[in-house]
Amino acid sequence: MIDISKGRYWDLPWSLVDGCTPCSPGCDHCWSAGMTHRFNFQWTKNSVNPPGQKPGHPVFNGIIITHPERLSIPLKRRKPAVYSIWNDWAHETVDHDFRRQMIRVAEDCPQHTFLALTKRPKTVLDFCRWMGDLGSFPDNWWPGLTVCNQQEADEKIPVFLQVPGKKFLSIEPMLGPVDIVSFLPATLPAVDRAVSGPRGDCIDAVILGFETGAGARPGHPDWVRSVRDQCAAAGADFFFKGFGEWAFLPKFVSATPIPGKTPPWGKYNVHTWDDGWSVRVGKKNFAGRLLDGRTHDDLPWRVP
Repeated sequence: MIDISKGRYWDLPWSLVDGCTPCSPGCDHCWSAGMTHRFNFQWTKNSVNPPGQKPGHPVFNGIIITHPERLSIPLKRRKPAVYSIWNDWAHETVDHDFRRQMIRVAEDCPQHTFLALTKRPKTVLDFCRWMGDLGSFPDNWWPGLTVCNQQEADEKIPVFLQVPGKKFLSIEPMLGPVDIVSFLPATLPAVDRAVSGPRGDCIDAVILGFETGAGARPGHPDWVRSVRDQCAAAGADFFFKGFGEWAFLPKFVSATPIPGKTPPWGKYNVHTWDDGWSVRVGKKNFAGRLLDGRTHDDLPWRVP
């Protein structure tokens, strides 16, 4: 069962693709590359080495391995589940025939839901054209696009909207404010939205979250509020995964980022904003999922 309390919006991984190639600022601290480097060194470069800076974090080296032997995994499970496909199923070197086999498995498992995230919307569109039928995604197949900032949103979402069927957007890691209002459904009364369901010519749901792990970058809650409000006005589902490792403290709460402590605040890493501070509290002290006193857990797909 999906553990929404921890910011999970899927139930089980479906690991069909090993490896990837960095293609976004959001790839700089890729959790999947870090895990791959830890357990299977040969599939990643040792680390990113920015000019004049210390060695960074493991990155994928562009070697791609597909696993046809794992295609049958969902077929063996009768209980409904939400599968998240790992890694980028739309990587340029993954064969269209392999993608078609994924779709056929989804067609044979109507009890399951499949979330197919990518940073490469053009490849997904090319695949749809290759299939020859732009309406051939089954109802339980959700194409998703990952972006991390406004530039990526402006460049990639218009391409992604040409992909047929229902779609979701993942803004993760969020690295700055993002305006997506022009890509969301036209404003509809809630009752009409419930009846009409996903429209197919827009983003139907938005997942948003900040970074965790080594090198996690801070973000401002106002960035989240903006996307939340855009989704609410447009009738799109909104799911907030959480603030990652950085807790935000507004200036009206305290004169210093760490209540009761004075600079330099000991071991804490602090980022200063005009209206407060982000304090890196770390994984063990998860900054949480509350935004203005509540969580945001709206998901359009089935939650077992």
